[in-house]
Amino acid sequence: MLIIACVLDASVLVAATRPNEPFHDDAQACVKRLMAEEIILLIPTIALVELASAFARSGADANLTEQVVVMYRQHPDLKMVSVDEALANAAVTMAARQRIRGCDAIYVALAQERWAVLITLDNEQRLRVPSDITAWTPSEFLANWPFT
Repeated sequence: MLIIACVLDASVLVAATRPNEPFHDDAQACVKRLMAEEIILLIPTIALVELASAFARSGADANLTEQVVVMYRQHPDLKMVSVDEALANAAVTMAARQRIRGCDAIYVALAQERWAVLITLDNEQRLRVPSDITAWTPSEFLANWPFT
């Protein structure tokens, strides 16, 4: 399987960044491996809002929260994709047909649009993707690396 692009769900970014998160080690190893390879890493811009929300809701200092978001926003290996009308429309269809939650549908629609693998810790999201999308947890990604 040749992989040239991956969409990272906010759940993976949160787990990779916060040591006390379940699956932190796998998420961190997965993100590091992806960034070390010549794989296009995509996140919808809403991922930054979800990241900030996860940190803030857990009681993290606002300055620390904003620093984490800036770290990802400025990371040269991450390509941020705006949620424009076309992506929003694709997400509407995805949400309706696959019964996927709102923001989750944006990640799935982006993965479909870009022929990318979705990396997520959200089990419901992962299990409800259409059959033409590969969705893996970070540990599944690591178990399948290197790709042949």
